[in-house]
Amino acid sequence: MAKDVYILGVSFHRFSFGDVGHDPAAALLKNGRIVAMAEEERFNRVKEAPGYFPTRAVQFCLKSAGIEIENVEAIGWNWNPFAHAARSIGRRSIGTRVAMKGVQATFARGPLESYSRYLPVGMFPKRSLRMHEQMMRHALRVERIPQFIPVDHHLAHAASAYYPSGFNEATVVTWDGYGDELSGMICHGRGDKLEILEELLFSRFSIGHLYDAIYRVLGLSEKGNLMGLAGYGTPRGLLDPLVDVSSLRMKMDWIQSHGAPGNGLLGLIGRRRAFGEPLSDHHRTVAADLQDVIERFGREIVRRATAQTGCRRVCFAGGVALNATMNGKLHHEGLVDEMFIQPGAGDAGGALGAAYVAHASLGHTVGSQEMKHAYWGSEFTVEEIREILANVRVSYEEVTDAAIPELVSDLLVKGNIVGWFRGRTEFGPRALGARSILGDPRKRAMRDKINAAVKYRDEWRPFAASMLADAAADYLVSPCPAPFMIVTFPVRAERTRELEAVLHVDGTTRPQLVEKEANPVYYETIRRFGEKTGVPAILNTSFNLKGEPLVNSPLDALRTFFSSGIDVLVLERLLVRKSAPSTL
Repeated sequence: MAKDVYILGVSFHRFSFGDVGHDPAAALLKNGRIVAMAEEERFNRVKEAPGYFPTRAVQFCLKSAGIEIENVEAIGWNWNPFAHAARSIGRRSIGTRVAMKGVQATFARGPLESYSRYLPVGMFPKRSLRMHEQMMRHALRVERIPQFIPVDHHLAHAASAYYPSGFNEATVVTWDGYGDELSGMICHGRGDKLEILEELLFSRFSIGHLYDAIYRVLGLSEKGNLMGLAGYGTPRGLLDPLVDVSSLRMKMDWIQSHGAPGNGLLGLIGRRRAFGEPLSDHHRTVAADLQDVIERFGREIVRRATAQTGCRRVCFAGGVALNATMNGKLHHEGLVDEMFIQPGAGDAGGALGAAYVAHASLGHTVGSQEMKHAYWGSEFTVEEIREILANVRVSYEEVTDAAIPELVSDLLVKGNIVGWFRGRTEFGPRALGARSILGDPRKRAMRDKINAAVKYRDEWRPFAASMLADAAADYLVSPCPAPFMIVTFPVRAERTRELEAVLHVDGTTRPQLVEKEANPVYYETIRRFGEKTGVPAILNTSFNLKGEPLVNSPLDALRTFFSSGIDVLVLERLLVRKSAPSTL
């Protein structure tokens, strides 16, 4: 009998002082198939977990498989200091390249090696690799770790999108802020192979870097606000002097200087918004101009990519792939025939991609597979939840799983806000019916109520909907498969009044199209709500308070429940009620 092959993937990095990384995560493959994935923030409760090693995420993955680190054949890491150093030196002038290589040779070994710690770690890839291996051993409290395989950051992103897409051939596009001196990559996936066609250099442009800089200028409370705010403004070309879409270039020295927005950028869009300063029409215009630039770069990159491969079936990953508005336009404008977007598109998803690449690099076959859901995280039994509720002295009502859809749909019809905690936690930033807050999507008042009483965020921000996939064509214009809530679709004009709480100002919505086999009880709850109201969709937002990660454990859910205006909490088949049902 063949031995099972376990490959662990991790996302984390710390290259130099002040560069601590974000979104650490872990993913585990068994014979090339996903066993478990989790982000460290879910366990340590620190949003994006900057600077942390994914210790608890790794422990969770190993526990899920019932193995120890010794049973793992290799660990894939979603950064490659060798690729980083080569690209960093390669983009310098000839004289500088010669000097840098001389410094490397002088301090890489011998009596001067100890002094290399005073020089940028990026110049010494072996030292960087040893440093991260040491962090891994320390975090896991072991003397030895399995073979440690560094994977080019954007190749890890590409693998995270292609291998679980279910496609036997695809164009693969990655885009984010920065990774191993790149801001993106174009690949061609065919069968078990993933070929790099073009590296998109950070020194030329970075969509994610520009996004982060403008986020800092506008001083919004959350990065996701920028995309929502853009819908309230009209592009005026404020950023045009900064970018050249046809050549895929930006004036990078204008965007940022020493970690702060650059003077060139501020010269185009004005001063930074002061703390507490109301949002103005100018701020909305800046957000709209940013979204316009993102979409123009996106179109050009996708055109370039599909021209190289001749394949219009496209996979996306990297933080920019979470821009649902752009994703929707790429679909509706016919730039792609089919698409798959990795739900953990940010750096956390690099853990999965690094595991895939490591698996393949050892000669193992990944094989065709399709990621139909994102439920790969923590789960808790009813017995465990009962014990927690007893310990904190919270009363509850126990029902059957079969009764949940009828009870919850009735609560939603009556105007209740419901905290929904069932099954394994979602991987990625979107709540998809495992750790969700639910409401009636038909009333704008429900949007305002949840924003004010639960999410504590800007009152203008809309929510997303979970909609039955087989009802999508009745409500959306030209829908395509969208199980992960990262694509927008125009809502049919005659249906907009039925989806007021989840409707964007531009007439679109960002739905999760729910298939029965992916989440049967959640699907049935939406179906029952549709029977009672005529609308086969419910409002779904992430189960967390502003600035916090999604809840992970029953205790997290209870803290959020008692710290907010949620009326009823569903913990598997246990219901906790706060008071008499509320009404709108």
